[in-house]
Amino acid sequence: METGAISPADDSEATQLAPPPDWASIVEAHQHTVLFSVLALGLRWDRAQEITQRAFARLYEQERAGKLDRLSFPGLAIRQARFLALDAMDKDAVEKRAKRELSRLASAVEGPPSAERRLLAKEQLAIAIEALTYCPPSSQRVFRAVYEDPSAPHAVIAERLGLSVQRVRQILCEVRRRVRDALEEAS
Repeated sequence: METGAISPADDSEATQLAPPPDWASIVEAHQHTVLFSVLALGLRWDRAQEITQRAFARLYEQERAGKLDRLSFPGLAIRQARFLALDAMDKDAVEKRAKRELSRLASAVEGPPSAERRLLAKEQLAIAIEALTYCPPSSQRVFRAVYEDPSAPHAVIAERLGLSVQRVRQILCEVRRRVRDALEEAS
């Protein structure tokens, strides 16, 4: 055996006796690299700094708890910071979607419609149906196909009816204009 070499039996003792890393110098040496990798994701400066600090804090905690068998900087810190940044960005996106949905629901739910509103809606519906009866049968077919399945793309409806997409859109514009005109005349 070579002098100074550690046998496998002595390996655990060497690991336990190894001095703990100097975290202040590690952070100082790699902080800017990690920060710029987080900024590259498109985060604001203050948010990127916060995430970089959290990444180093997490690594410090994991190292103290003995969960990390080796430390390789700056790669480990960059991976930790990018994970935290992407997680934060996902949470922000979910929050924005939830707020949008809540505001949409809040604006949609103004309470039950009054009798006047229901009567007005019925009158407007009757006017719209009457305006549709004056449209040619081909226009009525296009209108019915589009509004029976509003999620269907115009290309699918055009193919189903044997028309071009441009023609389907043109017919829809004409029908909507007739219905709008009829509603405006009635009011």
